[in-house]
This record gives sequence, C-alpha cells and structure tokens, in this order.
Amino acid sequence: MLKSYEVLKNRDFLCLFLSATTSKLGTSFFQIALPLLVYDLTKSPSLMALTFVLEITPQVLFSLLGGALADRISKKYILLIGDILSAILIIIIPLAASINVLDIWIVYVVAFLISAVSAFYHPSFESVIPEILEGENLIQGNSLFKLSETITTFAGPSIAGILIALVGTHNLLYFNFFTYFLSGIFISLITKKYKSQNPVNSSIMNSIAEGVKYVINTKKILIGTILIFLINVGYGAMEALFMFHLKDNLHLSAQYIGLIFSLQTLGSFVAIYAANKLNKLPRGNIIIYCGVIIGLGQTILTFSNTAVILLILCRIVIVGSVTLLAINWFTLRQEIVPSVLLGRVISSTRMLAFLALPISGMLAGVAAEYISVSLIFISAGILTIVASLIGIKTSLFETQQSIDQPINSSNK
Repeated sequence: MLKSYEVLKNRDFLCLFLSATTSKLGTSFFQIALPLLVYDLTKSPSLMALTFVLEITPQVLFSLLGGALADRISKKYILLIGDILSAILIIIIPLAASINVLDIWIVYVVAFLISAVSAFYHPSFESVIPEILEGENLIQGNSLFKLSETITTFAGPSIAGILIALVGTHNLLYFNFFTYFLSGIFISLITKKYKSQNPVNSSIMNSIAEGVKYVINTKKILIGTILIFLINVGYGAMEALFMFHLKDNLHLSAQYIGLIFSLQTLGSFVAIYAANKLNKLPRGNIIIYCGVIIGLGQTILTFSNTAVILLILCRIVIVGSVTLLAINWFTLRQEIVPSVLLGRVISSTRMLAFLALPISGMLAGVAAEYISVSLIFISAGILTIVASLIGIKTSLFETQQSIDQPINSSNK
C-alpha cells in the first residue's frame, strides 16, 4: 500500500482525492437521510423502493450524454459545476422543512436531480484519473480512491445517525451542503489543462455512437457490462428494500442503522488490500468470483432476522465483494480503452449496467407489497449467483492476465 500513498505527491491527484473524500462523506450522509425521510413520510416499501429507482434512473437516461461531454470539454469544469449544483439541490430539503412545506414529491425531485448531476459527474471523474496517473499507478490510485470512499462510508453513517438524533433527519443535509461546497473548492485547485482530442465538428450524437460502437466491438468490455447488468438485477432488488428491512422488519433506530452501514464498510478495507495483492490475477476472473460471493451473502442474509450480527457479517462480505469488483472493473476499462474514448465508454457501460437497478428495484418494491422481503432477498441472491457462474463460460474468464488491444480507428 506504500505505493498508493506515493501518488498523493501528484498535486492534481491530491486535489482530486480531497474532493472525492469530502464529496463521498456528504453522500454517505445523504444515503442515510434520504430513505429515512421517505420512510417517515410514507411508511411504504414500494415508495421507498421508488426512491431507489429515482436515484438510479438518471444514470440510465443521462450517462451517454455525460460521457460524450466528458470527452469533449474540460472534465474539471464538469466536476466543479456538478459540485455547485449538488450543493444547491441538497439544501432545498432542509429549507423546505424549516418552513413546513416538505413533502414527498420534493424529496423525489431532489433525489432525481442530484442523481442526474452524478450521471454527468461520474464519467468525467473516472476518465480524468488516467490523465493524471499512468501505468501501475492506475490500480494504486483507484485503490486509494476506494480506501477514501471506505473510510468516509465507514465514519459517515455513524456520524449521520448521531447527528439525526441531535438535529433531525432533514437538518443533517446542511452538513451535506458544506461537503459538496468544499469538494468544489478542491476541484477548482486542479491545474491540469484540458486538451480536446475529438474533432471540433463531431456532433454529440456521433460522439455517443462512437462510444457505444466501441463497447459493442470490444468483446471483454461488452461481456463485462452484460455480466454486471445481470449481477445488478439481483443486487438492486436487495438494495432497494434493505433500508425498509432494517426499519420496518427489524425496527432499528437511525443510530443503529448508521452503525450497520458503518460496519459493513469493513469489507471494503479488506477488498482494497486484496485489490493490490491480486493485481496480477485476471480482472475478469475477480469480477466473476465477486459476483458469486455477493449472491451468497444476499442469500445467507435472509436468515439473519433474529441475529443482527449475522446480518452485519453478510453485509461486510457483500460490500467488500462489490468494492473489489468495482476496482477491477474500473481498472479493466482504463487499461483497455483509449483515453480519447474513455468517458463515452464509461458512460455507455455504466448506463447498460445501471439499467438493471431501477427495473429490479421497482419490481422488488411492488413484490414487497404482496410477499415477504426475505423471499425477495433469497430470489435475488440465487439470481446473482447463477448469473456470475455463467460468466465463467465467457471470454471474460481467463487462465492468465491479458489486456485487450484497443480497436483501431478504422473500426470505430
């Protein structure tokens, strides 16, 4: 891990790292506050699942456009504008509550718009990393980002639970406003100048089409995207109902829920260490193995209704596997895809993979009105396992590490 810390000597990477850290801390607050707000206002599993759907749907709707812009204009400005807009949007909820006009539709609109901002923010953030770091520093830089995310999501939910008890759920979002504001300041300190590698006369639609075509023509990227889509079908069904399960089925307080969300990130610490140790293994293999473990964790969690410690252990395994999968998927794309196409490829694969989440989340929410949440969790876990095992029969699974060569310009 020592080499991971060496990349912090790169000033632009340090600014990006500090921005991501403060932003992730705010997001960890929001991820606790949002479903609790919806539960307090509705007490409905389907409406809580709808919140999950509204957070994911903009990723599907706007990711392609976000990726195209990331490859055409300054990524720094996209990130800066994203932080400013997020800060403005997040403060609407506590201000509405302060004048007694907070309603569920306001929460839904804010959740949707913040997610829409993220659809533009994420492709620029991920694709700017290989512009700042090169070679073996990529896996180290990505691991360091995951370490930062793990620490903030470890501390954030517990802090959020305590703050909710002290100031109330909606007032917690004032702190969220300041984290986004501070993130924007760090982004503004990045000095790297953007140099467009795309034709000036190329239209947005042509740019999007180039990214989609690259995904279709690059077998490993296409298969990886399809596999993650299938894993997300099972994973999304559980995530859409997990907070409802904690609140309504287990009757846990906000402080207890915050503690669970903090403890589950212990899995990410293990995953970050493992990502560096397993760096020589085929990334596709690791992605497949992680999918199987995620499914097993989802299935076993079903039997934890009377044993919260088992629930926590299962969540540690699930979150750790998701983290390890994400690190290797991010790095695989960064290694294979030419930098001129990376933003569009990230957004294309993200759109296709995320498409599973609102579909499975909404279906799970509707199903929860008629069948038990436990049965939904079991079904989701089995689906995730089966989908991952199918991946072993594809070219994503290898006996040794190899990197696809980028397709040449004549094929793009």
